[in-house]
Amino acid sequence: MKILVIDDEKSIRISLTLGLKKLDAIILSAENGTDGLTLFRNHNVDLVILDIKLPDISGIEVLKQMKQQNENCTVIMMTHLSEVKLAVQAMKLGAHDYFTKPFSLEEMLNAIKQLDSYIKEKALLKNSNETPNQIIGESSAIAAIITKLKKLSKVQFRTCVLINGESGTGKELVAKQIHAICTPDKPFVAINCAAIPKHLQESELFGHEKGAFSDAKNQRIGLLEYAENGVLFLDEIGDMDIELQAKLLRVLQEKNYRRIGGNSEIAFNAMVVAATNKDLLAEVEANNFRKDLFYRLNIIPINVPPLRDRKEDIQILIAHFIQMYNQLLGKNVHGLSTDMLALFHKYSWPGNIRELKNIIERLMILSDSDELSMDELPYELSDEDSNGKGHLSHLELAEHEAVLRALSQYNWNITKAAEALQISRLTLRRKIDKYGISNRS
Repeated sequence: MKILVIDDEKSIRISLTLGLKKLDAIILSAENGTDGLTLFRNHNVDLVILDIKLPDISGIEVLKQMKQQNENCTVIMMTHLSEVKLAVQAMKLGAHDYFTKPFSLEEMLNAIKQLDSYIKEKALLKNSNETPNQIIGESSAIAAIITKLKKLSKVQFRTCVLINGESGTGKELVAKQIHAICTPDKPFVAINCAAIPKHLQESELFGHEKGAFSDAKNQRIGLLEYAENGVLFLDEIGDMDIELQAKLLRVLQEKNYRRIGGNSEIAFNAMVVAATNKDLLAEVEANNFRKDLFYRLNIIPINVPPLRDRKEDIQILIAHFIQMYNQLLGKNVHGLSTDMLALFHKYSWPGNIRELKNIIERLMILSDSDELSMDELPYELSDEDSNGKGHLSHLELAEHEAVLRALSQYNWNITKAAEALQISRLTLRRKIDKYGISNRS
């Protein structure tokens, strides 16, 4: 990773340069905006850490020029507490995050570590022919979603969308596609309601004023404010605290809110996209979710089907992930064998697209040829019983016979039989278990 640090404080530049070297990154630095923009133009920078207050031109102006040159560049802003409003402006202009000085170097390093894979995948999309956040698939279910999104793009006001689907089906991708077609030049702000403790959810959403409660040492800008004119994505909305649901409903109805401890009303003008893997109507019946909020969010319902119901998309998704990891790993894998593809189509994919992506990543990393090997497939993928099948295909019957023949020929010497079949000992044992082969077979 190549990182550019722009700050007029020498101590900040030195401490960041030393600290960031722990990430095996190449560090460039500049003490003013003009030099920083020159370095940005002349180097393929992955990440910019940019101070808002610079001696020649403002960090806001530097950010604008960087976004004009490369709208996909990732920028983290640095600011003093008195400049928080400028940080909010920077976020609206496309900055990824901001840190208030003085900040913890360890906190900054952790944030950059989390950004690493995000930056790499964004770079791959930039160099490919694919559109960022593109929904991949040609099934009728995916076609229906795309048709609905096209209609949504023509709406001139901020409405609400509720995305329902199992974990791993790509609900966030749909939300990002909504942002891309409806408000591409405005913020996309996401909050995972399941990942944030319930007592912190209100502060995350609404923000708070200094002194609003015992730990409120500084003013905090809430995600509602960051999302102005863009998209607020509420992931796992079914896990939102029931009391906070009432407050969110008021925001959606009144189009304004107050920070915790604040007196002034702040206008809210963003599209709210919520997502859940729960049956919200069942949650309503169980008094875990407000009925009125459900109907307010469910104006545009989008159901993302599980992968087992759109198996015609599996081959397209495989090709997409192989292309992505070919570029990441510098490989030239062409695809899967016919036998492996048949297994992929038979499998029920309980983890959906996320599981498929993870398996392709594993196979790509461990592959030594231009075709992915079945040797590293997870046991559950090739196990017949786990897929609920009661019979063997012609291919599997032939494989069963080949395994049985090799074992008989080498008197059940697993090592020699595996060598004869040109598979690993572990794979052979899996096939023995799969077909229920024993010494008496």
